[in-house]
Amino acid sequence: MSPLWDAPAYIRNHPDRVGEPGGPVGSAWRRRAQESLPFGADALPAAPGWTSLRAAITDAAAAAASLRDGDVESSDSGARAELIAAFGENETDFDESLADIAGYLARGGAAALAVTDRHPEVWSQIAFLARCQPRLRAILRPQSSTAAAINEVVLSSQAEVIILRGPNQSLDAETAAALAERAAQGRAVAPLWLDSDGTIAAAGTAKEGRILAGHPAEDAQGIAVENVITVPALSGPTFAVPAAVIRGPLPHEATGEGLIAMLGIANVPTEVHTDLVARSRTPAPPPPSVEVDGSSRALLERAGWEQLEHGQRPRLRRPGRSVRLENGQTVPALRWALKTAAPAGPRAEWWGDTHFARGLAAALRRLGQEVVIDAYPARNRATTRLDDVTVALRGPEPIDPPETGISVLWVISHPDEQDRQSVGAFDIVFAASQPWASSASREFGKEIRPLLQCTDATRFHPSGRARGRDIVFVGTARGIFRPSVVAPIRAGIPVQVFGPDWREWIPASAIAGTGVPNADLPALYEQADVVLNDHWPAMKEQGFIANRPYDVVAAGGRVISDDVEGIRETFEGAVVTYRDVDELIALLRGDIDAAFPDQEELSRISAMIRSRDSFDARARTLLQAVIEAI
Repeated sequence: MSPLWDAPAYIRNHPDRVGEPGGPVGSAWRRRAQESLPFGADALPAAPGWTSLRAAITDAAAAAASLRDGDVESSDSGARAELIAAFGENETDFDESLADIAGYLARGGAAALAVTDRHPEVWSQIAFLARCQPRLRAILRPQSSTAAAINEVVLSSQAEVIILRGPNQSLDAETAAALAERAAQGRAVAPLWLDSDGTIAAAGTAKEGRILAGHPAEDAQGIAVENVITVPALSGPTFAVPAAVIRGPLPHEATGEGLIAMLGIANVPTEVHTDLVARSRTPAPPPPSVEVDGSSRALLERAGWEQLEHGQRPRLRRPGRSVRLENGQTVPALRWALKTAAPAGPRAEWWGDTHFARGLAAALRRLGQEVVIDAYPARNRATTRLDDVTVALRGPEPIDPPETGISVLWVISHPDEQDRQSVGAFDIVFAASQPWASSASREFGKEIRPLLQCTDATRFHPSGRARGRDIVFVGTARGIFRPSVVAPIRAGIPVQVFGPDWREWIPASAIAGTGVPNADLPALYEQADVVLNDHWPAMKEQGFIANRPYDVVAAGGRVISDDVEGIRETFEGAVVTYRDVDELIALLRGDIDAAFPDQEELSRISAMIRSRDSFDARARTLLQAVIEAI
């Protein structure tokens, strides 16, 4: 799929083409001569006709294949700011990078690309974009270094502000525009630079090295004042500067901090803005040997850290302190690290683990605790010794406890992946199943306490939306036949399915979307006639009730689910269960309203779930358990 047009938008424009061979790609390609190719977020026909586009694409592919230099000139050079992006030989996600550039151009910005990637499809897509967008210029230098190509583009820029995005960096259009606006005020500005595992690669540079390298991203907020950190020097390959402060020409070997130093950025305020983020797609390279005049001590002390002269790096200590809760209890204010199985970066937004961890973190913070969240690649980050408590939110992926602090394991799914060794290594163990906690305690010889799933009551609560008549399912296909979804649809019952990977199992007309943004789930649940739910086989067998029923009922919705031990008692009628597909279809074909309590009773149950099974309730249990273990 091309990053230069939106296939769902194309289908929305042409709903009559939804079932054509090859999907939207095949449909658009067959009509290229008559309609041109679709372009942009609206997937409307590109202004240049197919003849013009074909010539540009063919010439570009030939240039790249023969390793010839190529140049694309902008026909609109009057932009105040220019985004300069490097596309090196090893760009790991070219499609995402080009989509970011296209998004920035669509906002009215100008861009220049320094390309050393030798793949013909890369340069041909850039040529396509340039033919459709007059504010794009690009150079192809397949036999040159990335730094040399950057150097050439930077020095030929006519803009007043330059935003530089280094190779293998993720920088979205909104962040690039914000950098340009802030640099236009006469400052050298960088976003918070995150490494590929989600930890901080640098929040600027000081004489001690990259500031907060290896820390969770939350730590940057501790040293920021209104999202700004004034630093001795910038760090990383992505930043924005007034063009007037750049001195050149640049040495060809300059990259990252070296490039910043060679650009000669000096005599202007140098800031890292923590509300803006650039991410490395590959591990950040080690810092070059660059002289920096300035210390990070004052910044770290602002965040409450004590710097130590000797010992293991990072040479920091967090002094003990306490907090008084609303009930009058005084408790220690601890540093908690929540470990998840979610990936780092934007893909994590579609993982339930991410939002589960955020809900728990917010509840712990309401109890005066300091909390950071680690994506799965950062589960063993080098700064774990700074954490007082580690909570492993355990699903299918193994998470080992650190060697320091109190370790807590909370098994929230996939009990079949747990064993005596993985459970026994933790100081405190909880499980989201009463029966499994009991049986596993005997089997593993370790006390496992029940701590069931929960909901974020600050988000999932009734808002007065009217209940509609839609039957809704939210979730992935999992690559398996999920009878709770497929069987009703095959029986002719309309189900709106939100999730990826369903095309193999159900008709396209049943797929309402490839996902639902987490912020939109409360409204979807409250307005649905009923929400379907099912469980992984191991969870069903071992009494693990999924998170979704808690969220749906808390939002004022109703659930039909496969039967799991304890689920009917837990939800007191707001969740109706079925034992097999025939019973499910009978429920959906029958009087759904008659299967559930009346609205007054549903409101009572919803309030009960929000009180008894909230993240705040679970956070109080976790805090008390840790205090008892200290």
